[in-house]
Amino acid sequence: MGRIQKKVPARARASHPTIATLAAHLGVSRSTVTHVLNGRAQEQRIRPETQKRVLDVAQELGYRSNASARAIRAGRYGSVALIQSQLGQYLPPELLCGLTTAIAAEDLHLVLTEVANVDATGESYVEHTMRQLSVDGVIMNRHGESAPPFLDRIRELRIPAIFLNAKLDFDCIYPDDLMGGRLAAEFLLRLGHERIAYVETELRCNPHYSERDRRTGYEQAMESAGLTPRVHQVPVGWRIPEDPSADRRVDAAIGLLASPHRPTAVIAYEQTEVMAVVHAAHLLQLRIPNDLSLIRFHNCIDDRSFMPIHTVSNNMRGVGEGAVKLLLQKIANPDQAFPAQVVPEALIEGATCLAPGASPSS
Repeated sequence: MGRIQKKVPARARASHPTIATLAAHLGVSRSTVTHVLNGRAQEQRIRPETQKRVLDVAQELGYRSNASARAIRAGRYGSVALIQSQLGQYLPPELLCGLTTAIAAEDLHLVLTEVANVDATGESYVEHTMRQLSVDGVIMNRHGESAPPFLDRIRELRIPAIFLNAKLDFDCIYPDDLMGGRLAAEFLLRLGHERIAYVETELRCNPHYSERDRRTGYEQAMESAGLTPRVHQVPVGWRIPEDPSADRRVDAAIGLLASPHRPTAVIAYEQTEVMAVVHAAHLLQLRIPNDLSLIRFHNCIDDRSFMPIHTVSNNMRGVGEGAVKLLLQKIANPDQAFPAQVVPEALIEGATCLAPGASPSS
C-alpha cells in the first residue's frame, strides 16, 4: 500500500514551511524534496507519484524557496540593479520595456535605485548598492561623461557594470547618434532641401555625447553635399522675469525663421527645440510642412502636440535589451572588457516633411 499522506494542519499552513517541514509531512528525505523543487527529480529517478505529492503539498502549504539560501548555493542573487542619476534622468517607456523584457526572459529581477550624479575619485555607491541590494551586476544610467577615476574604481572592484546610453570605449551600449544626424540631413537633402538648419540648446557643463554627435552627423552630411551647415542655438536660460509670458527659446527660433534666406527645413536636437521652432513658425504664419519641414530626435513618433513629427528614433528598446545581454556577459567574465555596442537609429516618417514648394497632396 502507498504511504498515507498526513492532513496539512492549519498551523502549518499559516507558518513559513521549509524543506524540512515538507519532508517531515510527506515522510520522505529532505534531499528528495530538494531535488523535486529544484527540477532534478528526473535525473535522480524519483517516481512521478512522489514528485506529484511533493509539489501538491508544497503548494498547499504555501512553500516559497529561500532566495538567500539559493543565492549562497549558486553564488548569484538573480537580480541586477539599474542605477539612475538624479541629474538628467532619462528613462523613457521604450527603454524600460526593453530592460524589463530582457530581464524577465532570463528569469532575473530588476532593482531600481537613484544616486547623485557625482564623479568623485572615492565614491563607493556602486559597491554599496551591490552589497545592500544583493545584486549580481549594475546597469549605469548616468547623465554626461564619467571621469576616468570613477571608471578605474569600478574596474578595481571588479564590479560587473554596463553603462547605458553612454559613449565609452568598452562596457557600454548607446544609440548611434552620429548616424542619426546624417540620416536626418540626408533625408531632407533627397527631398531637395538645401537650406537646412540644425537647432540645439546652448552647450551645458558636461554635455551628453548625443549633443555633439547629432550635430556632427548633420554637419558631415551637409558638407558631403557641398553645402554650408547652419547651426542655431536657443538659450538655456529662457525665462524673462519682467515678462512671464515670454520665452527666449521662441525668440531665438523667430530670429532663425525670420532671417533672410531662412531655412526651408530644420533638424531639432530634441522635443524642446522642435517645439520652440513650431511656436515660432506659428507666430510667423509659416505652414508646416508646406513652408517649413521639421525632423527631431526622440524614441518614437510623439503626436501629443497634435502633429506627428518626422522622428529619428534612437531605438531605446533595443538599447535596453542589448544592455541586459551585455551585462550577463560581464557578470560571467568581470575581468573582460567588452567592446562598446552601438545601436543603429532609424528615421520614422510623420507628417512634417515635404519637398520645397510642394503641397501635402502632391
